[in-house]
Amino acid sequence: MSRPSKSAAATVVWLLLASTVPVRAVTERSSLAPLTVERADTLGSGKAEFAFGFSYADDERFPFFTEPGSLRSQTRLQLPTVGLRIGAGDFVEIQAAYDLIYLDETAANGQTNWQYGGGDSRLHTKIKLKSEDDLWPGLAIRFGTKLPNANRHDRLGTDDTDFDLSAIASKDFGPVTTHVNLGILLLGNSGPFFNPNAFKAGGQDDLFTYRIAAVSAPLGSAGADAAHLQLMAELAGQGGTHYFNDRHSLRVGAQISRGNGAIYLGTSLGLVSASENVGVSAGFIYNFDPAAWFSGE
Repeated sequence: MSRPSKSAAATVVWLLLASTVPVRAVTERSSLAPLTVERADTLGSGKAEFAFGFSYADDERFPFFTEPGSLRSQTRLQLPTVGLRIGAGDFVEIQAAYDLIYLDETAANGQTNWQYGGGDSRLHTKIKLKSEDDLWPGLAIRFGTKLPNANRHDRLGTDDTDFDLSAIASKDFGPVTTHVNLGILLLGNSGPFFNPNAFKAGGQDDLFTYRIAAVSAPLGSAGADAAHLQLMAELAGQGGTHYFNDRHSLRVGAQISRGNGAIYLGTSLGLVSASENVGVSAGFIYNFDPAAWFSGE
């Protein structure tokens, strides 16, 4: 068998290198799904982004305020999860999200609970405070609320209103962009689910939240029709609870983009007993210009 020529070998090497070259001329997405971290940039005036997907969690203590030791097993599937982001001016982004929840669990006393129904709506606003420059990161704040839409009796939610606020910083280092979110989460306390003597309802649980992430530059061949890959990872959680609501997890995943669309896939590993043993999420994201639909462009 004849050896491949040097020119053929060089061509293969060039193609392999080209497939891993950082490419910047791709659609910038606001969502970093499957991560939960937020980037400091906003979509921009008149731009929109739609997301559709699912997520799975094994033995996460869901929902909040579920007492330790009250569950023997639990499976939660959010299918579908839908989200919409709209750029309201150059520095403001409006975000809305909703999901349907499949819950299958067995309590410590052997009682089973199977439900499929609506989860909670979540509404947020992100405001960019400063664009990134050579020295300083981009800065933004994000605040919003979780509405009490889910049915507490079915254990699909707490039937209480939550509020969160976070500061966001993003910095591009070339091959990798880092994102840091630090904030507070105020969970409305509607009481325990299984043991009425565990604690009293009323007030709120005040927690601090963090999300620290690294996202690779888009990798792939140059060209508008080429597909591009981004690898990503984050450490995320919340702490300081008085009602068993600490959560900490490690998440890794990827986005594959082409044109205005992208698909994502990720997995997570819980770091404390209240977090999921393992989780999986997948879906797609589509960026579009609503004004173009009416202008005929």
